[in-house]
Amino acid sequence: MQELDERFDVAAVVGDGLIRACDLRELGVHPSSVQRLERAGVLVRVRAGVYAKRDEWNALTPDDRYRRLIVATAGAARHPLTVSHRAAAAMHRLPMLGPAPTLVETAAQGRTGGRRTAHVATRRAGPPPTVTMIDGVACTSLLRTLVDVAVSEPLVHSVPMLDVALARPDITRRALALELERVSPTRGRAKAEHAIAFADHRAGSPGESVSRVRIHELGFEAPELQVRFDKILGSYALVDFYWRGIRLIGEFDGRLKYSRSRSVSGLDPAQVVYEEKLREDALRRVGERMARWGWSTAWAPRELHRLLTGFGVPTRR
Repeated sequence: MQELDERFDVAAVVGDGLIRACDLRELGVHPSSVQRLERAGVLVRVRAGVYAKRDEWNALTPDDRYRRLIVATAGAARHPLTVSHRAAAAMHRLPMLGPAPTLVETAAQGRTGGRRTAHVATRRAGPPPTVTMIDGVACTSLLRTLVDVAVSEPLVHSVPMLDVALARPDITRRALALELERVSPTRGRAKAEHAIAFADHRAGSPGESVSRVRIHELGFEAPELQVRFDKILGSYALVDFYWRGIRLIGEFDGRLKYSRSRSVSGLDPAQVVYEEKLREDALRRVGERMARWGWSTAWAPRELHRLLTGFGVPTRR
């Protein structure tokens, strides 16, 4: 059994975490051994002919699992493929919200497309995209990926990606607009133009991006972003949203903000919560009000509408 484990470890190293049946055959592992370990729960099937160790697979984030599926699918393809849309977004490490996709999207040449297999969905791609290699996978360029996602996905999915990308010096609104013009989609163009115009590099997190989209979709007046309040606890406070006319601060509180606090700042999460409470109290003392919400509210339009209406946030005229 130890010798078998070592062979699986060798295959995992060769496959960068993925265990390919072809590598196992070369190492002398019989297919029946693979099937037996899969039934026993030691291995998990990533896709046909590709496996991973169950404990290692369970330790991955959903995004990392999806990236492993993309790598496995590209490696198993009979013909070279170019990963596109949400699959390319995942490879570019753009924020992926909602359930991880189960299909790998690829770019079709010209305006054909719409084909689907057990693992691959071929999307209409327009003119040939610029290709970049990520982890050994051919992907549409970051600029093209952002445009494809803006064309095909709702704002709550595309805007967080665009917000993150616009913080980079090589991605500009003009470059996105020019790429959209080059792609010239037959559908989704107006939606993409709206997403590109709406995106803002000042967004501090995907949760803030989703919240901003929801605030807009619900018809509320747009808040100011990343507003600074001086002389707060001997320093300053930077808030996510601010409706100046009604002196209301809006703060998105994702669990990630606190769960990552130790790795980012070295502080204990409980200490971060305590200091956040002191900050909020200081802002209230200078006459500001505070509305807080998290992911469950940001994803539920009725709840966010009820919250902001209760605080008197005005609607757009």
